[in-house]
Amino acid sequence: MPASTATTLDRSEERATTALYRAAIGPVNADYYLPIFTRFEAANRAGLSWNWAASLYTLNWMAFRGLWRAALVYAATMGGVAILVFQFSDAVEVSVLLVLAVLSLVVPGFIGNVLFHAESRKKMAHALSVSSTLAQACAMLNRQAGSRRRFIWLALLNVALAGATVGVYLAFSGTGTLPLEAKKTGQERKLAGVLVTDLTPQPAPAASTIPAAPAPVASSPELMAPPALASSAPVAVPRPVSPASAPMIATAAPVPETTPTVSTPKASTTVPVATQHFYINVGLFAKDTNARKAHAKLLAAGLAAFTQELNTRKGKRIRVRVGPFDSQSEADAAVEKIHALELDAVVFQQ
Repeated sequence: MPASTATTLDRSEERATTALYRAAIGPVNADYYLPIFTRFEAANRAGLSWNWAASLYTLNWMAFRGLWRAALVYAATMGGVAILVFQFSDAVEVSVLLVLAVLSLVVPGFIGNVLFHAESRKKMAHALSVSSTLAQACAMLNRQAGSRRRFIWLALLNVALAGATVGVYLAFSGTGTLPLEAKKTGQERKLAGVLVTDLTPQPAPAASTIPAAPAPVASSPELMAPPALASSAPVAVPRPVSPASAPMIATAAPVPETTPTVSTPKASTTVPVATQHFYINVGLFAKDTNARKAHAKLLAAGLAAFTQELNTRKGKRIRVRVGPFDSQSEADAAVEKIHALELDAVVFQQ
């Protein structure tokens, strides 16, 4: 700040200084900030005080008050710390996030008025240096101050960002988990780019109705020639008959009631073994975002990956698997691809 500018501002009458502060603050909440800035001027330094708007709506408040440099530093700091937090374990991550949340509310709440006062002083000094009268300086500060129109634009921007966030969440939330019921429908379904084939045994087709073959007709004693007359009298040999005519022959000649001996095969005690397949466990994730990333990597590599939701003692977990494979060699080949993606892979048979 040039010395001449500071001298002009500091030697201004109290009424003029108040007018400059009011113009720099703007029409929104001027009655709140003006006494605080007057107290800072009387003490010749800015002290700590609490500001609810700066604490709860930090970025919005900074944008509304024109604190662009402070907003950039705040956003960069919060983003960088959040990225570092995700590298810790779950227990440490929750603790660090809680501390970060508290600091992100407490620090801006205490230093918000200090930042706004310092920025207002800079704008007032600049307006006095480029204006010839106090009225011109106040008019310039009014144009730069936060207005109700700016407040409305910020509110609309927040609504648009919230809507976009909800839309992105809904777009990606449906592709993360493969329901278990999708594998029991008796059809092949394509979900998230993975072709899941139903392995449930299909019922055998109904056997067609075939008429039972007629029981063999016992030879009648009257149709058999006695051994003594075999050389003297010709014996009539019956012609073979079709199954349709068999019942007629059976009714023509009486059939002795004999109980046929039927050999019943013994019931087999061997139980057919269900076909087993090979699967690969890639990981058990506590975060849905991490499971989606692993799932997306596997799909991009051309692997048949799917996810399952599990309820464990530690809470909800998402398991990522690849398969099924018909042979061990196919599973081993898939393991090499998974290791190339820097993911874990454990083969098991089920």
